[in-house]
Amino acid sequence: MASSSPRLPTFRLVRDGKPLDVSRYTRSARIGGQTVAGVGDPGRIFEEFRAGATIVFQGLHRSCPPLTRFCRALELDLSHSVQANAYVTPAGSRGLGVHYDTHDVFVLQLAGTKAWSIHEPVLVDPLVSQPWKGTADDAGPPVMTVELQAGDCLYVPRGFLHSARAQDALSAHLTIGVNTTTWHDVVREIVAGVADEPEFRRALPAGYADDPAALAAGVEEIVGRLRKWLDIVDAEAVAAAAVRRFLAGRPPLLAGQLHQLAMVDDLHDDSILRRRDGGVCHLVGDGERLTVVLGGGRELDMPAALQVAMARIAGAGDFRPADLADLLDGPSRLVLARRLVVEGLLEIVALA
Repeated sequence: MASSSPRLPTFRLVRDGKPLDVSRYTRSARIGGQTVAGVGDPGRIFEEFRAGATIVFQGLHRSCPPLTRFCRALELDLSHSVQANAYVTPAGSRGLGVHYDTHDVFVLQLAGTKAWSIHEPVLVDPLVSQPWKGTADDAGPPVMTVELQAGDCLYVPRGFLHSARAQDALSAHLTIGVNTTTWHDVVREIVAGVADEPEFRRALPAGYADDPAALAAGVEEIVGRLRKWLDIVDAEAVAAAAVRRFLAGRPPLLAGQLHQLAMVDDLHDDSILRRRDGGVCHLVGDGERLTVVLGGGRELDMPAALQVAMARIAGAGDFRPADLADLLDGPSRLVLARRLVVEGLLEIVALA
């Protein structure tokens, strides 16, 4: 922040529960011959900080490699997406007012001390479409107050109202947000499937607004048809689609990939390979073809005969292409190994 110029929306400033107008701390700049708005002005940012503003660094799981790896490991353990933000608050100040989040939050105190007040939910497990619209007066008395010091962690489930204030010194903390997939999400995906059924695509009758009773009868009829349609929903297919959607949405972690690409042509049977930490390798086979879901919307289409080899690679630690000799001939296993390095699933530990 002090020696660089971050851009919106990777950061923002808030004070006493309100976001500051971005024109107070950003400017336009020339980048690559183009004028770009929303570039942070360090001098003005620090002026606002001295006046009590909290600096919020957003989406750090996308830009800070240690947090990227940490959030990915947590995502794969929880099967829910994870994000990381950081808050730096001057002594005696507060950033956000009383509010609830529509995701679960782990607060990791990094420096200083921050006093937190936690209140009962006014809405249990709110969805993203149900943000907090109340005021501090609606919160009621706190059910817990706690001061976090460096090294402390606080879990705030979604829906619990909360606020925090820095104490006698600058406070810095991370929030690890867990954006849960809910049963509401699953139900929406299921019901979206009625779009494939012609009877649910029919238009409402002409003039329906003039005859609410007839419309109500039509609603009752279509709900009955929906019940029958739901009775034959393939639960295993719905579950498989949810798993695939989650894993496909995890972008690959490609640190050092330029170095890997420089080595890939020299890879041979005794080279040491390893599956990348945090990498996705989800195998979907139909008996004829094998789809390898790698995350970030990337998939490989392979012959079904490679399923055993890919399953072994997906579960292996360090290994050599030669370790696949019982499944693939020499040229085939090297082609596969090189492809998986290029795609970012595997990394070359040593050419040997």
